[in-house]
Amino acid sequence: MAGDNTVQLEEGSVGQMLSKLSALWKSRAAVNAGMRDYSLLDFNPAKSDFSEELLPFKHHPAWQVASDEMKSKCLSYAWIIYNLKTIYIESNVVTPACEDVIKSPPVGSRNRPALQSVMVESLLDEALHTKMSVDACNYIYAMRGIEYLDFTDFNLVTWRNSLLAGCNAEWERRLTRFGIACASETLITDYLKVMAEDRQIQSICHEVTSTHARDEWSHSSVFSFAAIDILRGLSERERKYFKSVVLKTVEMFANNELGAWQAAFSLIKFPDADAIIHDTGSSNEVGIYMDSVERLIERVGLNAPAVVRSQAFNTSMG
Repeated sequence: MAGDNTVQLEEGSVGQMLSKLSALWKSRAAVNAGMRDYSLLDFNPAKSDFSEELLPFKHHPAWQVASDEMKSKCLSYAWIIYNLKTIYIESNVVTPACEDVIKSPPVGSRNRPALQSVMVESLLDEALHTKMSVDACNYIYAMRGIEYLDFTDFNLVTWRNSLLAGCNAEWERRLTRFGIACASETLITDYLKVMAEDRQIQSICHEVTSTHARDEWSHSSVFSFAAIDILRGLSERERKYFKSVVLKTVEMFANNELGAWQAAFSLIKFPDADAIIHDTGSSNEVGIYMDSVERLIERVGLNAPAVVRSQAFNTSMG
C-alpha cells in the first residue's frame, strides 16, 4: 500500500525531499520572481470575476433566471469572498502552524534544519498570497464600484478556534494547528485548479489564482513530508487524533460559507436570496475534496501502523 511505503521512508529520505523542495522554492516561488503589478492587466467589464462552476448555488432556479447584471455582481462578490477566506486561512490557519515548526521543530528529528527552512519559505509565500488577495480584492472593488463586504465569520476559522479551545493538552493544540493547516494546504489546490485553468474570467483573477496555485501545489508536498517526519514520533493515540482532525477539516474547508453569501446578497438586493440560502444548505460541499484528503492520509502513512518514539512533536505526549 502507498501508506506502508510512505511511513517506512527513512529520515534521510524525508530530509532529502525537504531539501529538494527548498531548492525548488528558490526558482519556483512567486515571492522570488519579483512583485508583479497585476493591476496593469487589461480589465474587461464583460468578463466575470469568478468561475461560475464554483458557486454552490449555480443550479438553483433563482440563479438561473437572474439578470446578467445581477449575476455579474454576484460573481464579483464570489471573488471577494474567496479572497477574504484565503486571507483568513493564510493568516489564522497556515501561519501559526508554520511558526510552531519553525520555533520548535520535532524533538529527535534529524531533519530539523530542513523542516525549519521549508516552513520559513512557506511563511514567506503565505505573506505574498495574503498581499495578492488584498490587492486583488481592492482592484475589483475599485473597477466594479461595488460596496465593501465586511465579513469575518468564516467557518473553517471559527471551527478551528472552537476545536483549540476544547483541547486539554498542548500536544492536542499543536497537532490540531498542524493538522488543519496540512489538510488546508492540500485541499486548496483542488479549489484553485478550476480558476487557474479558467481563461474566461477576468485577467487579474486568473493570474492571481494561477500564481497562488503554483505555490500551493508545492506547499502540499512540503506539508506532506513535514507530516511524515512529525508523525514518525507519535503514538497510535496521537496519530488517530491527527487523522480525525484532517478528516474533519474537509467538511469545514468545503463549507459553502452561506453567511458570507447572505451578506453579499443583502448588499446587491439579490431576488429570492433567502430561498437560495435555504435550499443550498450544505449541498456540494465535501465530495470534490475527499479524494485529495484520502491521498494525503495514504501519503503520510496514517493508514499504516504507528512508529513510536520516546518523544513526540517536541513534548511528551501520551
